[in-house]
Amino acid sequence: MYYIVFDIGGTSIKYSLMNKEGDMIVSNSLKTPNQGKGKTQKILVDIINEYKKLYNIEGVAMSVPGGIDDDGYIHFMGQVTDFQDMYLNRYIKEHTGLHCAYDNDVNCVAMAEKYMGNAVDNKNFVCITIGTGIGGGVFINNQLYRGYRGMAGEFGINILEHRISELENLEYKTFSRLGSTYNLVSKVNNLKGTNLDGKEVFELAENGDVEVQKLIEDFYFSLAVGIYNIVYSFAPEKILIGGGLSVRNDLVENIEKKLELLNKDILKFVKIDTCKFQNDSGKIGALYNYINKYKIETSSS
Repeated sequence: MYYIVFDIGGTSIKYSLMNKEGDMIVSNSLKTPNQGKGKTQKILVDIINEYKKLYNIEGVAMSVPGGIDDDGYIHFMGQVTDFQDMYLNRYIKEHTGLHCAYDNDVNCVAMAEKYMGNAVDNKNFVCITIGTGIGGGVFINNQLYRGYRGMAGEFGINILEHRISELENLEYKTFSRLGSTYNLVSKVNNLKGTNLDGKEVFELAENGDVEVQKLIEDFYFSLAVGIYNIVYSFAPEKILIGGGLSVRNDLVENIEKKLELLNKDILKFVKIDTCKFQNDSGKIGALYNYINKYKIETSSS
């Protein structure tokens, strides 16, 4: 028995055929389509129905960006607006015949880390994913904290800089704008007239480009400011960082240096770490969410 598990973001749709133990049998990805015409859900249905021809599929699990009510109604979407104001589970059931369970993408990351990853021993922790934007998942006293209408953890909307004379530009002062990899890359490409990806941007800095080094320093400082605010809001034992940037060996060190500029004592009571499963965390957490929702027994339970 298998599950189709999607990790849906503003840039790409990653998906895997997985068994109930969390092993990934087949994995693939594609670019997230332009939003506004319902293309995204149609793509999902096509993928699911193709897999149904080849495998015995039990159900569909997803991690999606946005705010989700307990009954599955999606009332807010950050990047993937095709899903906004709908019951995606009902749409999938109608067009594929399969049950579908989903949660906010970073809630899924947090679940993966709590039950199988780097937060197994932590009662209070926060996951932050850095990519197209910035999202968060919060565990308090061993429970996922969802907040009203599932909106807890939308840290990317937090405003890091402000002037009352610049209210019309607030969207450019948010955590997502100042601290996401996507916007770092965009700034470098605008400055250089290039079309580099994230890896190439960091390589440019490592090869001595002073302008790019300065942008990366500002990027890490913005990350540290956002994390600083989260630390003093929730008092977590640990902050876990996920997303594509989490593969960088110097990520934690650079964030810690900037945090100590803000408060030299902050690292005495919070640990900064990366997510164990890195870019696979969302899919693993989504599968856990499905299995927990439908009370499916696993060999490890």
